[in-house]
Amino acid sequence: MKIVLLQDVHGLGKKYDTVTVADGFALNNLIPKKQAEYATDSVVLKYAKLKEAEGEHRRVKEEEVVKNLDTIVSKVYEIKAKANEQGHLFAALHKDQIADLVNVDAHFIVMDKVIKEVGEHEVTLKVKDIEKVVKINVLAE
Repeated sequence: MKIVLLQDVHGLGKKYDTVTVADGFALNNLIPKKQAEYATDSVVLKYAKLKEAEGEHRRVKEEEVVKNLDTIVSKVYEIKAKANEQGHLFAALHKDQIADLVNVDAHFIVMDKVIKEVGEHEVTLKVKDIEKVVKINVLAE
């Protein structure tokens, strides 16, 4: 069965891709969870336009980040989080929280693992082929 993915599905495809999957997988898993939609001609055309618009928006965001990259990298960002006496955080810091702190989209942030301890950490910011390191200082609340 041909379907259009409405979000990224690991091992299957990216958002707005048209893919072919087993009927049972589509009908019992993807479509009920609103992760996909039947790939009729009108649906494919609709999501192709959305994919193109989203791609243009992403290119504009990339250009903006590239233009401001030196300013972003030159700062040391601080964030406060709840931690115990040993400096272990009660809740880990994920790439979404770091992206909000640095004021960029989360897909530009590259992290091997989440931040779980107080202290200074380095997070990679990857835009196009440019990789820069951003310093994040985690403070205990």
